[in-house]
Amino acid sequence: MRRLLLPLAVATALTLTGCTGSDGDSPPAAGSSAGPTAGPTAGPTAEPSAADAAEAAAAAADPAAVRDPAQAAVAIALRATDLPAGWTVQANPLGEGTAIADNPSLDGICDQRFGSEAHRTSKQPVVAVDPAGAAQLSSEAISYDTADAASSAVRELVAAFSSCPPDTYTFQPAPSAEGLAAMSVVFQYQLADGTVQVVVAQAVGQVLSVLIGDAPDTTTAAGRAIAARMSALPAAAIGG
Repeated sequence: MRRLLLPLAVATALTLTGCTGSDGDSPPAAGSSAGPTAGPTAGPTAEPSAADAAEAAAAAADPAAVRDPAQAAVAIALRATDLPAGWTVQANPLGEGTAIADNPSLDGICDQRFGSEAHRTSKQPVVAVDPAGAAQLSSEAISYDTADAASSAVRELVAAFSSCPPDTYTFQPAPSAEGLAAMSVVFQYQLADGTVQVVVAQAVGQVLSVLIGDAPDTTTAAGRAIAARMSALPAAAIGG
């Protein structure tokens, strides 16, 4: 499993709520499609002290008290409390002096360029680890310079997946989007080795959360927990 977002595919049954194109129409539902395994990377591996500090900051962050989108991204980052008992999280903060522009989050999915990438202002990568020590879920919480950029990232994600070549993934009905943010997408697919994965992406104001996991129930439950924190973010802090 990649340490960061998306083995890059879209489901035949795409659950899309609150997401419209620039002309006000909903983007077309994706057909059976697939994407390359190349995708976002985690950037340099952080020293344990930096990772521990990032995990502690995120776990303690009160979403209702944030003052700007960067703080909001920390507050909505994946936490151990979003996961089943016995699971842990591993933060992967960018190394000191590493430019965010050098660490794409969505750019390159199905060979598509994301205009929203130029508007990212911070990112909080976190991996969930099951009790056996296996990485089962990757996530990023991202802040943007405008709310339009965050919602555009969701629309661009759908458009990119809709253009993926249909020869690698088998797409399945997506889990329910109930309990997620109004601007959200959920999709599920099966890989050639039989692994089933779920992707959950949701945006509120200037922040975006993306999860991809091998355990559908765990991934969607984590998405709902993050959505609850998103709903507590002050609109004035995130341009909502």
